[in-house]
Amino acid sequence: MSSHHIVRDEQEPALLVDDASVLSFEFVELLLEWSPKLMVTSNAVDAVLKWGVKVDAVVARPEQLEELKPKLKPQSPVEVLLFETSDLLNSAYIVLQDQGHKAVNVLADTFNSSCLDTIRDYAEAMDSVLYYNDQKWVYESKGAFQKWVNIGDVFGVHPIVQGTFFKTEGFYSNLDNEMYLEPFELTSEIEGKVRVQSNQKPFWLIETLKTDLYL
Repeated sequence: MSSHHIVRDEQEPALLVDDASVLSFEFVELLLEWSPKLMVTSNAVDAVLKWGVKVDAVVARPEQLEELKPKLKPQSPVEVLLFETSDLLNSAYIVLQDQGHKAVNVLADTFNSSCLDTIRDYAEAMDSVLYYNDQKWVYESKGAFQKWVNIGDVFGVHPIVQGTFFKTEGFYSNLDNEMYLEPFELTSEIEGKVRVQSNQKPFWLIETLKTDLYL
């Protein structure tokens, strides 16, 4: 088993895994490169243990403890955090906030978990990046996104609230204060900095990961 333990501070993004299947392991390895705190819900324990890395904490329900003990024994010491709830992802956020983490990378299924609501609920306290289906989801709580990109990079934009108007720069068919209620895509026209800005309304910005780029 390889260990990724080094001295770290809570400013490094933790890695929270609720579904290990949503991201290719080549990308997971990049997220593990900086030796983050690795917290896993019981939903993903079996899959994560197959990665052969050191798990720092497991979030589970009390009735799962006896089943988990033999699985986690080779991981000792590992912190097991028990919650009387089916929403273990939200419970993990409670722990990370209590421990002073300011940022977290999350592996979760956007359609089978509470991850989108949880990320929004904790947006003021913690920066989250969600990885799902080999895509990177970022909640832009202040309604502004900018990034240096290559020509042809594609981004998805998911409005959240009604009355959201968008302005964009650096894309084909730029928007100029146009209202959108449904998700839409933007493709970069330039190699350089692109911008997506709303009228200070939050939105999700979704980016497909590339194997030749670091996250």
